[in-house]
Amino acid sequence: MRTITKAVLAATAFAAIPAAASAQSVATADLETAVANSAAMKNATQQIRTQFATQITAFQTRETAIQNELRPLATELQTLQNTPNTPPATFQAKAQAFQTRREAGTRELQTLSQPFARPTSYAQEQVLAKIEPAVRAAMTAKNVSVLVKPDAVLAFGPTGDITADVTAQLDKQVTSVSITPPAGWQPGQQQAAAAPAAATPAAPAAATPAPAAAGRRPTGR
Repeated sequence: MRTITKAVLAATAFAAIPAAASAQSVATADLETAVANSAAMKNATQQIRTQFATQITAFQTRETAIQNELRPLATELQTLQNTPNTPPATFQAKAQAFQTRREAGTRELQTLSQPFARPTSYAQEQVLAKIEPAVRAAMTAKNVSVLVKPDAVLAFGPTGDITADVTAQLDKQVTSVSITPPAGWQPGQQQAAAAPAAATPAAPAAATPAPAAAGRRPTGR
């Protein structure tokens, strides 16, 4: 149930790092992992799994069924794509049918996930509200001047990753969170209030069950 978007993380933490910091010490941090590993988020996740066990099971069962339904369709598309004499119209019709079924499955799973996705997002936002001071405190404790995302560097040593340090600081900043959103609450409200100048983050998306669609048929056939 880790549904934190990159836009949310960018708006909460990295915007707060001084742009003119001297590169005396550079480190990386996976803030999504730091939030997920925080005690508050772990406790909230366990509560959600217990409280919404029936809905989660129904979601997982339907997700598996949709995956099993889409898998042979995707295989058929790949076979058609790799067959030289497949008429383009045939391939396009099959591709459109697959896309339509996959989108319908995604919408169905989004509806099924709503009961537990909303409290998950609410719990995450409460932890994210403390990510900026947690990042700053972790950077100070480790004498880090510049913090970058792990996917922004080619390689780094174990001592260059302060993800666990950010988690430790989060545990100091927020000890528990609620999994009951107030009436009218929508995902992204806390980030919008904390960083009005930043772009509004997208609402967390439900898991997409389908296998990757086959690539488009090469033109010129």
